Amino acid sequence: MTPEEPVIIPETFLQKLLFYTTAFFILLGIFSLFAFLFLVPFVIEPAFTTIFMEFDPVAAFCQTVDAETRQGVSNCSWSSCREGCTREVYECTQIRVNYKILPVVEEEVGEEVEVAGDEKDYPSELFEEEEDWMEDMITEPERTGLMGNDSEWYFTGAKLFPNVKGCGYPPMLNCSIFLKKYKEPGTNFSCFYSQVDPGLVINDFDIFQVYMNLVYAMAIPIPSFILSVIYLTFAYFKIYNEDEDEALVKEDGDEEEEDGEKTPVPPLTSGAITPGSEIFREDLVSFGHQLKVAMADEMSRESVADAVPVNSNSIT
Repeated sequence: MTPEEPVIIPETFLQKLLFYTTAFFILLGIFSLFAFLFLVPFVIEPAFTTIFMEFDPVAAFCQTVDAETRQGVSNCSWSSCREGCTREVYECTQIRVNYKILPVVEEEVGEEVEVAGDEKDYPSELFEEEEDWMEDMITEPERTGLMGNDSEWYFTGAKLFPNVKGCGYPPMLNCSIFLKKYKEPGTNFSCFYSQVDPGLVINDFDIFQVYMNLVYAMAIPIPSFILSVIYLTFAYFKIYNEDEDEALVKEDGDEEEEDGEKTPVPPLTSGAITPGSEIFREDLVSFGHQLKVAMADEMSRESVADAVPVNSNSIT
């Protein structure tokens, strides 16, 4: 007998839809998790740090006083700009600036009100006629830090960064261009200082963009991952469990049917031992045959016994 080939049952449309939906949510959960882990050091953590540092939204006046290029890990405890913050720095450029807080003066021009001190571009040379005064400004002050109210600068020797982490990622931010633009002593530009750490200065600040980057980095991967986990949990405990139960019930029914085909139970009318049944007649014939054989054996033994005479006189 040749073994029967297994019967392949084609999948229904709902089964295919369930398979592709589950695969989609598995991939969505995996990619969402890896995207979130990637965005934490590059977007989320710098955005939170920028918010916590409380940068003054009003631009201050900055001037470069010193730029020094150093080599060696021990000498590069910080760098004004470096490409990639995940590797060790063996060569760094440290830019220090002085900055002053410009007074806010409202000037009425017609119906418009202009606020002085909020310009972001300052001329490279102020007071060209006073060269001696400019040389005094370029020279680095003896001490750094917060100055008194009578001082010209609010803070001297502050560290300049393009952002709160000092990291540049081309093409968004090229550190070579940044250093070339701000490392020359005497360069004047607008800057933003931290109210938590006044020694930290950045050249560009947009709090709205910081919040938007934070929202984009968290609003997409986190809900996608949570939605994937919810669906997969529901599918595992609800949908697939019901399918397994139905398959077990069907398999048990098929096994019972196969057992029934292998050992069929004859009906009562054909299998009962009655005087008119075939089983009774076969047993009766067999019993009669055995009875005849037994009677023939008994008769043959009696005939043999009679044929042998008993001579009592021959024995003396």
